Amino acid sequence: MHHLVPAVGAINAARSDFNWGALRSGQRLGDCPIRFDPILRRVQPPDAVRGEIARTMFYMRDTYGFRLSRQDEKLYAVWNNADPPDAWEIERNRRIRRLQGKGNRYVEDYRTL
Repeated sequence: MHHLVPAVGAINAARSDFNWGALRSGQRLGDCPIRFDPILRRVQPPDAVRGEIARTMFYMRDTYGFRLSRQDEKLYAVWNNADPPDAWEIERNRRIRRLQGKGNRYVEDYRTL
């Protein structure tokens, strides 16, 4: 459940299976601050959720062997450090731990990377 989040269908469809990343420019959908670059197949999420995405990606790497490039690890460390867990992310993690028996240590034992 740590990797499942509600999403606007049109934005999720536009994101497709593009990688997360940093972009200097890109397409936007309406007023949403997410950016897409279909040529690079990359998506830059809004500032407010970058830390959550980073901690989820680290969790997926550690728990399921999801492979991250060194470049991705560096980017996610920056995102983690710039956007610490907020009250809702901590509560969400607590609820997921209660349901599936495993929390995300990057939320529970937050530290800068």
